Amino acid sequence: MNGRVAGCVLLLFLLPVPAFPQKPDAQGEVEQGMEALKRGNFAAAEQHLSAALKIDPSLAEVRANLGLAYYASHQYRQAITEFQEALRQDANVQKAKSFLPLSLAAVGNCEQAMPGLEQEFATNADLKLRRILGLSLERCDSGVGKEAEADQVAQKLLAAYPDDPDVLYAAGQLYGRLSSETYLKLMKVAPNSARTYQVMASVAASDGNWRGAIDAYRHALKLEPTLQGAHLQVAVLILTHSQEPDAWRQALTELNEEMKVDPTSAQAEYEMGEVYRKHADLEPAIAAFRRALQLDPAAVPARLALAKALRQLDRKREALEALEPARDSDDPGVHFLLAQIYRDLGRTAQAQDEEAKFKKLQPAQ
Repeated sequence: MNGRVAGCVLLLFLLPVPAFPQKPDAQGEVEQGMEALKRGNFAAAEQHLSAALKIDPSLAEVRANLGLAYYASHQYRQAITEFQEALRQDANVQKAKSFLPLSLAAVGNCEQAMPGLEQEFATNADLKLRRILGLSLERCDSGVGKEAEADQVAQKLLAAYPDDPDVLYAAGQLYGRLSSETYLKLMKVAPNSARTYQVMASVAASDGNWRGAIDAYRHALKLEPTLQGAHLQVAVLILTHSQEPDAWRQALTELNEEMKVDPTSAQAEYEMGEVYRKHADLEPAIAAFRRALQLDPAAVPARLALAKALRQLDRKREALEALEPARDSDDPGVHFLLAQIYRDLGRTAQAQDEEAKFKKLQPAQ
């Protein structure tokens, strides 16, 4: 935990100096120690709180605060000692209950940490601390091979903190590793299967070897002609990379084959529509986009492409009808085209509103 984050977390627990009986000299050391904690001066906090405990070793809350100072300065083993002693003196010290399992996890003692992490993650009411507890629990579950439990924690974190970078990164790391391990197992137990060749194709494509990816997809289709998605991926690779004059016709053939294998593929219909639209064959393009939207009404790219094709045919009202359901989209292209269509129709105020939305969204994209 970095100093800034540690300081933010600590402030959640730094209540006024508790009103338990203290020897006068201890009270002064406690006050100075707590003030140092608030400032993020952990070395001074350790010094003053340790001094208070020498005067009166029975102060469980003070001992927990000393553990907190050690934790924030990454002295996890010293923190563990103080938290354990604080809980021995008073089993209800919340700081120690929350941060002892975090400290144990920080030194790699996940087996001992996990019961406390599970309890605190399930019951702790503080959202900021609960996030830290969940991330630690997810790492521990994954580290000891409890992948199903790690997945459950990751899903809870993603639901509670959907835009948090640390939560997103941890989930990506977890699922990326699980994906790699699963694919490796697939390639080991079924090295000559269609699915293995699909994985090989995906790896080749990500490495920029598009021809090798196409070869692998074709090998997969030889083994399993009804394999869904393979013809679609071949078409996308051809459209993206091939410089041959008739590449788009090859892609159309693949897309038609995909529709035979999977008549519900909205993506294949959309790609087919884009091929036609980019080659100025607008009526087949419009038909393909409409089929894509029947299969997936929420597909913004298909809705945007349909509106473009209709506008090219000067069917502006139809274009507007096609695109308006996507007005809440954060795709700047939607708002740019809406502004153009509104201007076409003489609706200046609405055009200006859409232009403002476009300008607001464009930097984020």
